[in-house]
Amino acid sequence: MERNKKIAGMLRQIGALLDEQGVAFKPAAYRRAAQTVEDLSIDIAKVGGKKELKELPGIGEAIATKILEFLETGKMSFLDNLMITQGGISPDLMDIEDLGPKRVRQIQAALGIKTVAELIDAAEKGKLRSLPRMSELMEKKILENAKKVKERTKRYPREEIKDDVEKLLKKIQSVKGVERAAVAGSFRREKETVGDIDILTVTKNPEAVSELISSLPIVRNVVAHGGTKLSFDLKNGLRVDVRFVKKDQWGAAIMYFTGSKEHNIAVRKEAIKRGWKLNEYGLFSGEKVVASKTEEDIYKALGLRYYEPTERKDAL
Repeated sequence: MERNKKIAGMLRQIGALLDEQGVAFKPAAYRRAAQTVEDLSIDIAKVGGKKELKELPGIGEAIATKILEFLETGKMSFLDNLMITQGGISPDLMDIEDLGPKRVRQIQAALGIKTVAELIDAAEKGKLRSLPRMSELMEKKILENAKKVKERTKRYPREEIKDDVEKLLKKIQSVKGVERAAVAGSFRREKETVGDIDILTVTKNPEAVSELISSLPIVRNVVAHGGTKLSFDLKNGLRVDVRFVKKDQWGAAIMYFTGSKEHNIAVRKEAIKRGWKLNEYGLFSGEKVVASKTEEDIYKALGLRYYEPTERKDAL
């Protein structure tokens, strides 16, 4: 949707400009929020007020306020002020791995490039290597990373990748230290096309398991490697996020990462009606865990029937 795309672009622009300033943490938060807005299957104006916006993954008080400002005025003053002091910087180019703000500024100023497609075209024609502090080798690396951005925005037919995903899941399940693993996200909801794959894994030793998974032959490119999440690309370009969760939080985690976002919001509203809180760690009444081990437990505690993953499209 055009409005969602516009807001997502503005949030990415803020993230890029804050990144240029060297601000810690916030750039990544704005990029996460931008992805959330872009992935919404409804117009963001229909989500509701600040309270409802803050229920979306990755959107907190500050970002919700900026979104509402745009919806009400058509402007985002925080971004406007950054643009006045720093000038514009392409948020699309900042999505390219290892391409920092200074290099983006250089490419924009010298070649007028603002999009990933324009950058790929220029690199393929050898236009980057002649720039100061640039080389043919660096141009090749930038081109490779730019093409990966295009891959990440591609949606794959479920039937086309089904065998690869099932093969990967079996390999992860066989890794030493893995107690349980399952695919979540749009693949579990059996959407006709998927943009990436989420796999939840229960283990007592996430660091060791992460290392073992990242060394599997099917893995092409590891982009994030930590104790809670491992991200990599398969050889066909499909991005995979493996998330490590605790055994007693399995139900809450797989419900959260299965989605859809709209369904999750609707279920969280049911929790809020009871004065409870629902997130990827469990259903809580204050600090007390009401339910978390299974999805069935959570739906039952909320007085709801169990929704099959394929039914989790929108409101209840």
